[in-house]
Amino acid sequence: MFATVLLAIVTLILLIIYLVVGQHTRKTPPGPFSWPIFGNQFLMKRLIREFGGQHEAFLELSKRYASDVISVTMGNEKVLVISGSKLCETVLKNEEFDGRPWNEFIKLRNMGKKQGITMNDGGEWKELRSWMLRTMRVFGFGKREMAQMIRKELTLLLNEMNTEGPHKLRPLITPTVINVLWFLTTGESFSRGERIESFIKLMETRAQVFDMMGGLISAFPWIRYIAPEFSGYNLLCTLNKELKDFLMETIIEHKKKYKPGSEADVIDMFLHEMKNHGESSPIFTDDQLVILLIDLFLAGFTTTSLTLDFLLLTMTVYQDVQHKVQKEIDSVIPRDRLPEVEDKAKLPYVEAVISEVQRMWPVFPIIGPRRVLHNTILDKYAVPRDTTILVNMYSINKDPSIYPEPHKFMPERFIKNDVFEPDTYSLQFGKGRRRCPGEVLAKSALFILFTGIMQKYNLRPVPGKGPNSVEIIYGLTSSPKPYEALVTSRY
Repeated sequence: MFATVLLAIVTLILLIIYLVVGQHTRKTPPGPFSWPIFGNQFLMKRLIREFGGQHEAFLELSKRYASDVISVTMGNEKVLVISGSKLCETVLKNEEFDGRPWNEFIKLRNMGKKQGITMNDGGEWKELRSWMLRTMRVFGFGKREMAQMIRKELTLLLNEMNTEGPHKLRPLITPTVINVLWFLTTGESFSRGERIESFIKLMETRAQVFDMMGGLISAFPWIRYIAPEFSGYNLLCTLNKELKDFLMETIIEHKKKYKPGSEADVIDMFLHEMKNHGESSPIFTDDQLVILLIDLFLAGFTTTSLTLDFLLLTMTVYQDVQHKVQKEIDSVIPRDRLPEVEDKAKLPYVEAVISEVQRMWPVFPIIGPRRVLHNTILDKYAVPRDTTILVNMYSINKDPSIYPEPHKFMPERFIKNDVFEPDTYSLQFGKGRRRCPGEVLAKSALFILFTGIMQKYNLRPVPGKGPNSVEIIYGLTSSPKPYEALVTSRY
């Protein structure tokens, strides 16, 4: 009996030595002890509650282990989390990290198909992304019609804000952003009404469900088989079908009207490729087009609308900054003219405010995930092929060696000698071969919409109600806590 107990103790000691010390001899990244089945799920939940948001939890672990590369087990999968500007850029720029994982959660996001440009990789992805870049140059920002469309939507938004009093701003700005993307995609606009509202509700509900069940089904993909209702799996499948049906309805209408040589939008250009490549093409298919449209709307709608929401909330809270923004706008743009993209160069403070809001409150504080395409070395650590990597962009945004007083809102940090200096460390739109193809369009839309609102209206906290600070809800994305602003006309 004594020998058995002694053997068990020795075995336990050797196991601890193997887990704690062995990782260094094998040159694998440090990280917390991983429990069977649950991995680091409970630790992460506690750190998120304590520090606020997964990105803050990862940053805390990076500090504890004094490493910009840490290993965290999510369910039964080991994931590497990268912090710091140098390593984040290494991962984003080097082709060996260009892959995408293909787990149950991403399969749900992509409706079971490894297609599109966001959660895809390999030769087909490269061809499709090149096509998307060419198309965006034509329709995204290469034509004046797109800028006119943004200004048209701005006019509608300003009219909706014209009733003075407390306003919930997000329901007003969301249709505006959706319509800019819808015009790019379909060549026409939603009219304000039932159809756009149903599309917005579908997109927002799907995003909320992903936020709620993302961690659960990512960590325990098998749970969808034993608890499909509780895990949100059934609801997501229903929402996916509704979204696909909605988009296919538009695609079918385009097919009926399509005439070769008269392409006027993204769908037309894709139909042109389908005709040229024939039915045997594995790339230019109906299913591929559906996923591509989902990629466009998820990336463009989410990032632009939430960033604009953060900007307007910030103006409501920081009244002194709002006054400086409006003073600069008034010095450049006449009252009877809406903003244009060409005004950017003359409005350095406006540009600085946008950059600072994106730094302080990024919509996606963690970007990725990436899949390692072959065995490699990252910061002295061995990284096996097919390892999943998450990039903690937030770690850069709050780095005091890059941004002095990083927790302080200071737009002036991006102005030198009265000239706007772009944030060269920003990963807002990614870097490398996976850099967002719609970056220029997104920046143009954000600038015109934000500047146009500030030109016409004052935003103030509602007396006795606020908001008096920027409060955030964290999920797969970061978004402002719902708020109302007191809107008054400036003229």
